[in-house]
Amino acid sequence: MNIDKNIRVILIGAPGTGKGTQSNLLAKKYKIPKISVGELLRKLAVNNNISNNINLGDLISDNIVCNVVKMRLCKDDCNNGFILDGFPRSINQAQYLTINNIRINFVFNIKLSYKIIIKRLLGRRIHESSGRIYHIKYNPPIVGGLDNITQEQLVSRKDDNISIINHRLKIHNKQISNIINYYKQEVKLGNITSYTEIDGAKSIDLILEEIINKINYFSFK
Repeated sequence: MNIDKNIRVILIGAPGTGKGTQSNLLAKKYKIPKISVGELLRKLAVNNNISNNINLGDLISDNIVCNVVKMRLCKDDCNNGFILDGFPRSINQAQYLTINNIRINFVFNIKLSYKIIIKRLLGRRIHESSGRIYHIKYNPPIVGGLDNITQEQLVSRKDDNISIINHRLKIHNKQISNIINYYKQEVKLGNITSYTEIDGAKSIDLILEEIINKINYFSFK
């Protein structure tokens, strides 16, 4: 198989598994953009219905999400690769990439137990303008409550509360098996390079090392 040297990565997994943290680190490592679909939709959410759906943990329509992703991927900074964080979240969204000839090399599925997910999400803090992610226990800022770079106040996401978290996890669990099966089949067909499941309970550094080793093995051999 001819390996596409551009690095186009999808990170899938339940909320709180560390996709955002890893996508930030990978984007910095390979100097390619991280595309967080959640962040794109929040910027778009001038429409009250979209905003309410996001805050309640509901899925946004495939049509809206796919159009937002396609517009972002058309920008020049994606020519040499990208990291997709939080997309696809449904089988229709996964198929959309294939139908539109949007090439993906690597799919990483970060898996984590319910108990740890709850602890992570309830302790998560974000820097809104940059998307930098912290945790009050596992990845605390240097100065409590403040972003390491700008010293601006960190905030909790509106959907990081127990009832909405449970709702989001229920939706994720309904969708994920079809997405996994789809990408395993795409590997067999030679349409993507690899699908890999990652133990999200490992440290941030160990997870990053595992992902980088997989990417480098295929991209730079």
